[in-house]
Amino acid sequence: MDKIMHSKVSVEFSIIGNTFDPNIITDTILVNPTGFYLKGEIIRGIEKKETCWFLSTGYEETLDVKEQFKKILRVIKDKTNDFNQLKSQYNLDYKFFIVIGIEQNQTPAIYLDNEIIEFANGIKAEIDFDLYIY
Repeated sequence: MDKIMHSKVSVEFSIIGNTFDPNIITDTILVNPTGFYLKGEIIRGIEKKETCWFLSTGYEETLDVKEQFKKILRVIKDKTNDFNQLKSQYNLDYKFFIVIGIEQNQTPAIYLDNEIIEFANGIKAEIDFDLYIY
């Protein structure tokens, strides 16, 4: 029997700045990142224009974006004061990147509840959606 393919969603929380030590983020919020890169690093032939610390779910099959978003939120939601202090001290930007890969016309629900919206607003984070149809 063939496995039914579902759409895939990845949610990433990124902390972006001109130059900062990513270890400061890890040490302050006590969360290990999925990864980070430094301004000037060359990754896959592209020079990075900023420093970035990120936490990602990776791609997961789902029909509800909120499920992946909540996985990230559970890890960082109690860190609002730390994020605001870091933002002020290092002139950081916060962004949530939601990448949706739609397969076989199975469009996932795209819904952000009050908890998500309030947290993002509390740290002045932007939310970016990218859709890809396969």
